[in-house]
Amino acid sequence: MKKVLILLFALTIGLALSACSQSSDASVKEKPKEKKSEEELKKEIDKELKKHGEPKIKQDDQIHKIGETFKAGHTNFTVNKVDRVQKGEYTNIGGAENAKTKTIKDHEERLIIEVTIENIGKDSISYNFTGLDLKDKNDQSVRPVFSIEEQGRILMGGTLISGKKVTGVLSYVIPKGEQKHYTLVYNPFLADITTSNIEERVKDNIDYLVKLD
Repeated sequence: MKKVLILLFALTIGLALSACSQSSDASVKEKPKEKKSEEELKKEIDKELKKHGEPKIKQDDQIHKIGETFKAGHTNFTVNKVDRVQKGEYTNIGGAENAKTKTIKDHEERLIIEVTIENIGKDSISYNFTGLDLKDKNDQSVRPVFSIEEQGRILMGGTLISGKKVTGVLSYVIPKGEQKHYTLVYNPFLADITTSNIEERVKDNIDYLVKLD
């Protein structure tokens, strides 16, 4: 924090000295460009969305089922199957590095959701599990978990050239017997986090719903 304050102080002094010899307009023009932060990039995407008159995220008007393949943006998407495991250990994805391993309790079960994403567009796309979100009946997100049992099968991230597909699993711990109350949300725009053509891919910013009953 002290280093940040010192840098801010030095920057302020530098700008003040510059203003003494140049007009304020010239100072603004000569101000060095800074590398865009993640937050600035997000704002740029939101700005692009608004420019096209689109809401931040639209929702598809259809509810899809397990085993159904449907077109979602530049991809075909399928929830192939959902397995239920009522024992074993897991850790939360995105938690602390030293997060403790947890054990499934008697009133819990782990859903193992196998999905396939196929690139049906002309250009390569990236895929990432952040484009998938499990929601409960109150529209609350469930944090994905990792189990050693699914090692090598977890859908993490990568690149798909045109015509190629990938199959992987995501895992979540929910109350036992409550699977029918959960919905998997797939957003192809959020899954493609490395896209360079924001203006084109903004059209894919749609939530597609798959009921898991």
